[in-house]
Amino acid sequence: MAEFQELIKNFDKIRDYMRQFYIYGFKVRSEYKEKSPRTYDNERRRIESYLADYMQSSYSSKGKQVFLNIDSKSVPQNPLYAAWKSKSFTDNDILLHYFILDILWDEQTSQMKVSDLADRISLDYGVAFDSQTVRLKLREYENLGILKSRADKKSVYYSLNRNCISPSTLEHLLDALKFFQEAAPLGVIGSTILDDFQVENDLFRFQNHYIVHTLEDGVLITILKAIREHQKLCFENFSSRSQQVQMISGLPLKIFVSTQTGRRYVCVYLEKRRRFQNIRLDAIRHVTPEGYVSDEMFLKMQRLLNRNIPLCWGVSFGNHASRKEEIYLKLWIDEEKESFVLNRLYREGRGGEVIRVEKNVYLYSGTFFDTNEILPWVKTFTGRILDIQGSNAFVIAKLCHDLDKMYEMYAEDT
Repeated sequence: MAEFQELIKNFDKIRDYMRQFYIYGFKVRSEYKEKSPRTYDNERRRIESYLADYMQSSYSSKGKQVFLNIDSKSVPQNPLYAAWKSKSFTDNDILLHYFILDILWDEQTSQMKVSDLADRISLDYGVAFDSQTVRLKLREYENLGILKSRADKKSVYYSLNRNCISPSTLEHLLDALKFFQEAAPLGVIGSTILDDFQVENDLFRFQNHYIVHTLEDGVLITILKAIREHQKLCFENFSSRSQQVQMISGLPLKIFVSTQTGRRYVCVYLEKRRRFQNIRLDAIRHVTPEGYVSDEMFLKMQRLLNRNIPLCWGVSFGNHASRKEEIYLKLWIDEEKESFVLNRLYREGRGGEVIRVEKNVYLYSGTFFDTNEILPWVKTFTGRILDIQGSNAFVIAKLCHDLDKMYEMYAEDT
């Protein structure tokens, strides 16, 4: 029987619940089939302990639906950071944390070997830890930047990583962290540092704030590390439409962020298919490191990607490795009264060519991998479109069908 605990050891589980029930899914309890209802109740109570002030519910024919209601302009900090700060720990973790920092803070014992530190803990505090347990904790703290090590012949000495920062410099750094925690990837790091200094964000608020990005940061940091080290990854990708899990192996090259939806993608080179593909970060359940590629191979793929990016309207590289699609859009624009529309055409055309055909008539043309992505932008010119043509007949027919349906619903009989 699953027991409820507020602290968590595996963040992936809590991330899936938050996504499925509170952010994207609006599901009810009866729709959760993967585990027992008791497990669902435990996870729900755990999330409520983090987000009680932001949770709301409504009733439908299916039952009670729970969801988050957050006004980003009114919160000083991303409330989803609470999940990251709820990692479980053992009694030994707490004891070693204070024992190690207390001993190494003393100038007389500021540098010590593992065995000497274990003996000192036993002597000063009457608690015995084997050397291997102490060594693992020291290495963990070294990776976190709390400690640093120095090798002397066959021995390794550990000491505190002391950073001397003046109060005035610290104040400015904390102001920067207030912005960083909400604006940058992995902002939970800045939030945790502010917590340590007992400082809250009193300077910044964000109107368009994608707080759910923090649920992807655990995957993101692994991908960024792989990009830096030129390492291939295997992505476990879950499709919310088909409910299928797909394993995708490739070389990650770049992170893209949509300025329209806020979604984040990783651009991967698929060696077997010899093409690029973008994968949504919020669809990635898990990543597994694979082999490395040479620096020459990585730089070659980056150069090829940079040549292909101008042919992407959004994040799609099309259904074919090298086929490009053309689109032509003829618009009527009042040059005297609607110069702002013409400015939009130049500003948002993403490299397409704009030609003045005659007075108040302009032709936009562009070549892209997937012209289906351009349709939402084209529809913003509804009422001004004189003609539209393209090499992808399906895309043109789809747009014309949508416009015909719209005219049937809203146009007058005449």
